[in-house]
Amino acid sequence: MHNENHDHIIELIPAYALGVLDADESAVVIQHLGGCTACRAELAAYESVVDALPLAAPQIDPSPALKERLLEQIQASPAPKTAVPPASPWQRSIADYIQEFLAGPRWQPALALAVIVLLAGAFFIWQQAGPTPLNQVELTATDAAPDAHGLIAIAANGRDATLTVAGLPALPPEKQYQLWLIEDGQRDSGAVFSVNADGSADVTVDSERPLTEYSAFGVTIEPAGGSPGPTGERVLGHNL
Repeated sequence: MHNENHDHIIELIPAYALGVLDADESAVVIQHLGGCTACRAELAAYESVVDALPLAAPQIDPSPALKERLLEQIQASPAPKTAVPPASPWQRSIADYIQEFLAGPRWQPALALAVIVLLAGAFFIWQQAGPTPLNQVELTATDAAPDAHGLIAIAANGRDATLTVAGLPALPPEKQYQLWLIEDGQRDSGAVFSVNADGSADVTVDSERPLTEYSAFGVTIEPAGGSPGPTGERVLGHNL
C-alpha cells in the first residue's frame, strides 16, 4: 500500500510544482513530502525546471492573424463569477489543460513535463508579441574595416529602418560614412553618419522606397555631408 501511495504522489508532483492541483490533492502531496526524501528530491528537480519556464520560449513572432484569433477567443470568454481577481484566460486555459492531461492516463513524468514546457512556451511567445522588425539585413565587413559589423532592422511597413554598426574606425572631421541602397545598379543614399569613439552608431535610414525593394546594401567612406554616388572605400556590404 505504501508503494502504491508513493507511486501516486510521484505522478502528482509535476502538477504540484506548477500549482495546478486542487486543495485536497495538494494536502496529500504535502503530507507525503514530509516523510519521503525521494519525493522531495523529485519535487526540487521539477521546481528548477518550472523556475526556468519564463526563459524557455524563444523570441518568435506570431502572425497577426494568430494574435487576432487569440484576442477574439479571450474577449468571447465569459467572465468567471467569483469575487477573487481571476487569472488571465490564457493562464486558466493552460492550467486547466495541464490538470486534465495529468488526470488522464498516467504518462511518465518526463513526458508530462515536456508537454508543460511546450504549452508554457506558446503562452510566453504570444505574451511577448509586439512591433518587431519584419526583416533584418546583416552587413559583413571588408578588408578596409575587418572588425566592423552592421545590421539593418526593417520595420513591418518596409520603410522605417535602423542601421546599427560597431567596430568601424573613427574618421577625421572631413569624412563620414554613407549607407547605399542598391537595386539594378542604381544606388540611393540611405544615411550619412559618423560613429562614436568606440566605433558604434545607431542611424535612422531614410528611403523614399520600401527597403524590401532593394537587393543589396553597402557602406562607404565619403566626404562629410555625403556624395551623390560612392567614391570611397567600402567598409560594409550585403549581396555585393
